[in-house]
Amino acid sequence: MIGIAFVVTACASDNTALEPTKPTSSSVVADTTTSTLLEEGIFLGADGVVTTVTDTSRIVSLTGDITEIIFELGLGDRVVAVDITTTYPPAANDLKTSGRSVGFGQALAAESVLRYEPTLVLGDESIQPIETIEQLRNAGVPVVIFKYQNSLAGVEEKIMQVAGVLGVIEAGEELSQRVMSEIAEAQNRAAQASEKYRVAYLYVRGPSVLFLFGKGLPTQAMIEGAGAIDVGAALGEGAITLTPEALIAAMPDVIVLSKSGLEGLGGVDTLLEIPGIAETPAGQNRAFLAYGEAYFINLGPRVGMALSEFIDDLYPDLAN
Repeated sequence: MIGIAFVVTACASDNTALEPTKPTSSSVVADTTTSTLLEEGIFLGADGVVTTVTDTSRIVSLTGDITEIIFELGLGDRVVAVDITTTYPPAANDLKTSGRSVGFGQALAAESVLRYEPTLVLGDESIQPIETIEQLRNAGVPVVIFKYQNSLAGVEEKIMQVAGVLGVIEAGEELSQRVMSEIAEAQNRAAQASEKYRVAYLYVRGPSVLFLFGKGLPTQAMIEGAGAIDVGAALGEGAITLTPEALIAAMPDVIVLSKSGLEGLGGVDTLLEIPGIAETPAGQNRAFLAYGEAYFINLGPRVGMALSEFIDDLYPDLAN
């Protein structure tokens, strides 16, 4: 039986304006949904829109993983506003906590973005509503939409596309090589494990907001990347409403959740009071792992580090 007991993984905190420049862009709709850098400064987005980018001095980032990539590429000083899912690095989180936030990218309002006078807006296919993106483009703001990546293999493409749009290809190559090397090293260690644990990722926001994350979400990539079995992926796609019966039948050996979600519940004892939790192998052995939500889910520059820590926690004997 797994020897985790209870672990909260500590990780890096998930916790002067430029002069405005009039943006210049030209956008046309192409018959494709593949994200592609056509040539320097011209990008075909996952939404089929070709955008010409001429000014990257004032960037608004609409997802936490894209924000992390921008900062890791050395262009964080150009970011003027972020979404609420941005928690890292500290300088980006400071933007959010100081009020330079556009809100939630999946419920975006054009006014919340335009007030920062951006010369470039970056997001992915999760950004909604589509009408808001159209309003931004009609206002003359270039908006580049990247493909939503939910696999470890897709991290390299994500990094390179952000780097391509921002005109820092060489930095993108260095970053992607480092991150993919970290992922490969972690997976090589996981391959040495003698057992395949059954793992469930629970999304918790208090005792009444409970979901089991399933197929197609970044949590599947992390769990399977660690050589484990994602029990949620076997039950369905996306966020699945949690029922005691489904959780007990899934028989997870380990339950993963966000550190903030666990703290919001009041700790492990309260978690065990949720119907079904105590009846699972994970509950019986108090085998819970808690991480910063963005750290575990974002699939950004820190994904190799997060995967390595997750593997160490699952298989302590493999830890260096």
